[in-house]
Formats: sequence, C-alpha cells, structure tokens
Amino acid sequence: MNDESLIRAALAEWQQAFCRKDVDALMARYAPGAVLFDAIPPFVDDVAGMREKIVGCLPYFPDDTRIETRNLAVTVGAELASAHCLWHFTQLPPGHPAGRHWFRSSTVWQKQPDGRWLILHDHCSAPFNPYTERAVLFPDAQAALDAAPERCGSGANPVGWFEIYVADMDRAKAFYTAVFGFEFTRLESPIDLWAFPMQSTNAGASGALAKMEGFGPGGGGNSVLVYFSCADCSEQADLAGWNGGEVVKPKFAIGAYGHIAIVKDSEGNLIGLHSMA
Repeated sequence: MNDESLIRAALAEWQQAFCRKDVDALMARYAPGAVLFDAIPPFVDDVAGMREKIVGCLPYFPDDTRIETRNLAVTVGAELASAHCLWHFTQLPPGHPAGRHWFRSSTVWQKQPDGRWLILHDHCSAPFNPYTERAVLFPDAQAALDAAPERCGSGANPVGWFEIYVADMDRAKAFYTAVFGFEFTRLESPIDLWAFPMQSTNAGASGALAKMEGFGPGGGGNSVLVYFSCADCSEQADLAGWNGGEVVKPKFAIGAYGHIAIVKDSEGNLIGLHSMA
C-alpha cells in the first residue's frame, strides 16, 4: 500500500473503531502529542482529554451506529499529510441529537519511523451562520436557501418587526428583563412603546412592548406568537415560570430544527422559545 492508501485505511479504521466502541483502537490512531479542535468543547483538547470525552459519549450510541463520509481528499508529503472530508452518523434512532449534524473534518498526519501514519492534529467542526449564531447542519443547506424563491419583496426577512401588547408596561418590562436580560428603549410614538434591543446592521427582526387602549390582554386585540432564540430554551421556560409567567408546553424536540417551549409572559401573552440544544 502507498502512503495515501495507508491514511485512507487508517481513517476507515478510526470510524470502524468508534462504531464498535473500541476506544483503544480509536485512540491508537493519534500521535502522543496530538492537538485536537473538536466540535464539542473545550476549544482545544489533548489525547487524554479526547479519550475521556469519547468514553463518555459512546454509551449514548447504539451498537449498529455507522458513519457516512463524503468528499474525502488526501494530500501526502514526505513526513506530513493532510486529509479532509464531510461526515455524519447514520442508523441512529429518530430524534437522536448526533443524527442531525454533518461535520467537516481536517486532519494532519505525521509519518512514524516504522512507516505508520498517526494523527498530529484533528479539527472537527460545523459551520455556523454569523447572523443567527446557529450551526449549519447539512452540507446542502445553503444551496437550498439560495435556490428558494424570494417572497415578501426582494429577499427581505419574512418578519421585520413585532409588537407585544401589554396591560402593565412596568410589569412587562420587568418580566422580559428578568427572563432574557433585555434593556428597553422608549420610542417616540402616540402609544406607549418600549423597544427590545436592536442592531440595524444585523439580520433578523426586533420589536417592542406596546400598550394601547383596546389592544392586548382582555382588550379583544390580536395575539401574536413570536419565538425568542435561546441557548437552551428550558432555562428561559423555567425563568418565565419564576417571574410571573407560566410554562404552557415545556421544552420538546422538533426534529432536525432543535427544540421549542411555549410560555405565557406576565401579561398572559403566549411566546415561543427556540434553541438548537
């Protein structure tokens, strides 16, 4: 076997070792001083830390787990080589958190005196959208977005603003500050209007708490459900319940799109909470 074939075989053995939960065979593919940038924190890990992480993860994978690889490319030099590919786990139960993600992997290999190639650097990650701070889970996600027809004008965001009508403005501001840490800004308007934080150069929509006679809780006005982005929506759901609100539907999975929870705020409005975790 030439050097490229040896590296491809070693990568295949790494994957097979993970799937059969053979930690020793998996870790044997790493050089003793290897540095790892894994998709799971911490940002930087060593071989011992990676081993501990894998030992903790393996019990959550069924015995028939498999790994699918795309676009594997290997470049070989005299002493160092590089390999990169896309991959993901398959044959996982529906809703399994590891089954939603594709990863991009880059490895640097070092040739050993005995002719073996070992991983000197391992970088595994998923790209993210800087406007939403969410990971892009599928290799074809951006292509699908680019191919989607424009609606509601020239590619504008479907939602440009929201208003949540309240009965008691001070109580409502206190609720959203306690749950999300928001600071509000009074807007010049004929109605009592307090804006959520907004960044005019960023994507997404902002909005405001509004108080106007005839609208809002008990006034017969329209009720609009909006979703707030969270790191873990269960935390904000708990905070809602502790700060004068009510948890209507606790955190639950919505497949590849993460998790949501639905709560009532201090004014009786329904609001949604969304997180990928």
